[in-house]
Amino acid sequence: MLIQSGGRLMLAAACFCALLFTGPAAWSREPADQRDPRHLQSGPLDPSLYELKPAQYLPGLPPIALRGPAQAKGLIIWNHGRDVAAEAMALAPPVIWELARQGWDVQTLQRHGTHDVLAVALRIVGAGLDAGRAQGYRRIVLAGQSVGAWIALGETARRDGNAVRPDAVLALAPAAFGTPASPMNWRQNDSRLRPIWEYFAGRQTALFAAFFAEDPYFEQSEPGVRGGYAKQRLAELGLPALVLDRPAPDVMHGHGAGMSLPFARRFAPCLVLLLDQGKPPPCEDGDRSAIATFGLAMPPALPASPGDAFAGLWQGTSANGRYMLLELRPLSAGQQREAVHGVGRSINNEAASSQTVPLVSEGRRQRFNQGSLSLDLSLEPDGRLKFRRTEAGQPPQDSWLRRLP
Repeated sequence: MLIQSGGRLMLAAACFCALLFTGPAAWSREPADQRDPRHLQSGPLDPSLYELKPAQYLPGLPPIALRGPAQAKGLIIWNHGRDVAAEAMALAPPVIWELARQGWDVQTLQRHGTHDVLAVALRIVGAGLDAGRAQGYRRIVLAGQSVGAWIALGETARRDGNAVRPDAVLALAPAAFGTPASPMNWRQNDSRLRPIWEYFAGRQTALFAAFFAEDPYFEQSEPGVRGGYAKQRLAELGLPALVLDRPAPDVMHGHGAGMSLPFARRFAPCLVLLLDQGKPPPCEDGDRSAIATFGLAMPPALPASPGDAFAGLWQGTSANGRYMLLELRPLSAGQQREAVHGVGRSINNEAASSQTVPLVSEGRRQRFNQGSLSLDLSLEPDGRLKFRRTEAGQPPQDSWLRRLP
């Protein structure tokens, strides 16, 4: 509960900090006396523990030079996960690359040292925020994955007074307390995250959080708990937040799903708008309003087709990650129907596009064949539409769509 008056606020803040810092062994696997002594110092942080430097990206993604505070939209500070190799610290994921392409400067905040202790990791995030403001950036966004996401949220929540605070936080699969296979209490990845949301109340920091199917740090054991709670609670707090609860699980799953190209193709357009507008755009499957977000035109209303299980609008995520809209028109003579297949705007100037193709109806399947391309649509028992695309010499690509209400 957020307490907002007098000494009670100080008590709440103290309780929150205690929640973040309690039990360092739960965060760090090493006994206290084996940690790097630089982590135990008081006063200013040892500058050798961290470094803020221009981001690098995966091979195949062109480098993007920093524009500087006067030209860039602002600064995104990327916070990496724990126990990554030195070369991986400098790498920001494709979704952040697209934000850089859209006008943001991106720098990685690299946490050095032999061990990554929570108390120090949070202070390093704060040092990065201060350094970004000292460079002259007026707008600053914190982003991160796993532990990097956790400390971005935690440091933002505990900053108050005149401290530099980010305009937005982008958190991919936040986690800090292990999996069921480790000795740490993995449920703390939920129980210790919930109080953090409370400290965003009234601050209007734009938030993005993504929780992925089959994430061993929580969702694999208790699916739907963290994402569902965050979505409901942040809405109750009136915050500009976009929370993804196991999006497109057939395409994106596991702890590192947010680092993938499919994730970037599907959700980068949403993050561009979130940061530009300061509020989340319609983005998720099942929301008709998302059609416009991805640059596609809303199809006209279709006539009623009683008994036709296919006719209507279907929406989902394609096998390579792009937003997909499928309009299946009612059957005409000869057991044929028209299908309008659209894919939304994506990264690297991939514009929205659509094409109309004729389908032949074969009961619970719809087919299209032309040259080396074939489409095969089938209704699944769970109500989803399986969309299989096959081109000569290529393995088939399966996409899964659901009917729009």
